[in-house]
Amino acid sequence: MTNPTTRPIVKKTNPELYAEHTFHMKKCVSYTYNYSFLDDYIAEHWYTKTIQQIATETNEYAPRVAYRSKVLKSIGLIQPKFRQDGSALLKQERRELRFKLKKVEQQLEQCG
Repeated sequence: MTNPTTRPIVKKTNPELYAEHTFHMKKCVSYTYNYSFLDDYIAEHWYTKTIQQIATETNEYAPRVAYRSKVLKSIGLIQPKFRQDGSALLKQERRELRFKLKKVEQQLEQCG
């Protein structure tokens, strides 16, 4: 028998996220919007789905999903997607190596 997980997960682990009201909409009353479902869904599906897919499946606006993913990244619950396979780090290293190669080629041209 599996042990059922009590929802909301993020709200139980980080209650300070929901302690103060974040102003988004003029007509919205303070503390009326509950992000806990969205945060749980993002944490569970972040590495397999895009922001647009998460927004569609949860019937939320994409900017709201992007905002909450930024909040979850800032506290370390999810990691930026570009770091999973290391491709961003490899691209940066390639840029640096190309820059060094240009310098070496210029030095070779000066030497004759």
